[in-house]
Amino acid sequence: MSGPFGKPNAKGRSSGKLSGNERKMRSPPVGEAWVWMTRELLSSPSARALSLTGRRLLDFLLIEHMNHAGTENGNLMATKDQLVAFGISRRLIPRAINEIVFLGFARVERGRLTRGGVKSPNLFRLTFFADSAFAPATNEWKGVTAEAIADWKVDRTRG
Repeated sequence: MSGPFGKPNAKGRSSGKLSGNERKMRSPPVGEAWVWMTRELLSSPSARALSLTGRRLLDFLLIEHMNHAGTENGNLMATKDQLVAFGISRRLIPRAINEIVFLGFARVERGRLTRGGVKSPNLFRLTFFADSAFAPATNEWKGVTAEAIADWKVDRTRG
């Protein structure tokens, strides 16, 4: 009989390996896109400071990352129309972008006006995943302190 810590090894102790059913129950869903996020990231000062609008933008970017099988980080597009359709108020989009950039979750390459007067979409890179050129995760959220967040929030409410 295997306990909560996996099937027993030759000495009857837990091997740390899950049996077939346990492995199946604790594995990502088959045929479904998914991403991993560490406990350290989710319990960081940056994650705790994230507003609902910032969280929605981050969720949109995670979904976009999954839509491309994790291969387009750094080229993740988010148009204003897509973000509005996702539930983010048009007037809050610039604030949400600034927030996730300050908190270190993403870097953004701002879209530019093209010759026809149409703005190209912003391109995002999630800092906690490797990018499309195989550069490792930069985890910029780790460098954001609770004190820096408090100062940023005060500055943000002033301006």
